[in-house]
Parts: sequence; C-alpha cells; structure tokens
Amino acid sequence: MQYLWTFNMQVFMVKRFLKLQILTVFLVFGSILNAEPYSLTKVSQYLSNLKFLTAEFSQINDDGTTSSGIIFIRRPGSMRFEYYKPDKNLILISAGVLAIFDPKGDQTPIMYPITNNPISFILNDEVDLLNAGIVENYEVYNDKAILTLRDPNKPDQGNIQIVFSGAKPELAQFIIKNANGSSTSLSLKDIEYPKKINATLFSIALETNKRQQIN
Repeated sequence: MQYLWTFNMQVFMVKRFLKLQILTVFLVFGSILNAEPYSLTKVSQYLSNLKFLTAEFSQINDDGTTSSGIIFIRRPGSMRFEYYKPDKNLILISAGVLAIFDPKGDQTPIMYPITNNPISFILNDEVDLLNAGIVENYEVYNDKAILTLRDPNKPDQGNIQIVFSGAKPELAQFIIKNANGSSTSLSLKDIEYPKKINATLFSIALETNKRQQIN
C-alpha cells in the first residue's frame, strides 16, 4: 500500500508538472503572438499616416557599385527616386506603374505594372499588414524592425525588405532581393515630412514630355 501511494503521488506530481509546463509555454507563446501584431499595428499606422516624405538615399548595388539621390513619397500611390550625377537616372511610381527614365536612352521610359507588387501595397491609402497576406517575415530587434514582403502569387520573383528604426517606427532602408539572388539596398537619411509635395513630380506623362522637348 505504501508503495502504491508513493507511486500515485509520483504520477500526480508528474501530471502537475506537465500541466504547469504546458501553461507556461502557452503563456509565453501567447505573449509572443500578442507582441507581434502590436508591432505590425504600429508599423501599419505609421505607413497609413505617412502622407509626404523626402529623404536622401544611398544605394548599394549587388556588384558593389554605389549611387545616391533623393526619394519623394506622396501617399497614396506615388514615389520618385531622383539620382544625383553622374547617374541622373529617374524612377517614378504612379497610378500602379513603375517608370524608369535612362538619360542615355531616347527619353521614353521603360514601364512595368506593379499593381500586385509589395512596394505598391505600402503606397495604399490604408495599410493593414496584419491582414495583407504578403508579410513573409517580421523580425523585431532592440533598435530596428525588418519587414519582409513577398507576393504570394509570385513567390519565385524575390522579395522586398523594409527596415524601420527609432523609438517610433520610421523608414530607414529598402532591400530589394531579386529572383536570381541579387540584391539592392537603399538607406535613407535626413528624413523630412513636408506638409505637401507637388503631384506633378510624379507624373510620368509630364516627365516624358519634358525630356523629349529638351532633346
């Protein structure tokens, strides 16, 4: 009887220990799940509230070459990457189209639709990363967060990483990873939030006409 009682007590203690372990895991895992949506919510709010932004950028290409310029963001819908000399390239995003102007070409831009591209998603009027369906990964560190976006319908076409830094989420870097494994990074500095940016800066038609008239 003494042996049976001792055995039952041991079984009871093991079961109790396992229940406590399961409860601990549940609470810890639950806190992680609750922390991540909160962080994504803050980033979503930052992007949704962002209307106008200008910053200088430094670009590092996959081959190690570098360039720099100014980025303009006018949400919803528009971005402008204006490169300094000697590049003098220009990239416009407007009305779901990405246009690349090469100063060495005939001034007719090369255009690509980006309606389903992750970069177009962050230009939406309202950004909801929790329900977007394009968030591949989200890593939070002490001084920054890295958001990885990928089109689930085109998983083999690379992804875009957006780095946020500071006590409050603020755009810090874009990293574009192509399907072939190459990557390009753009780091931002001297960020400003003007009250207005003229819409003509993002007009592909106006930019095309201006360049063709000059030539």
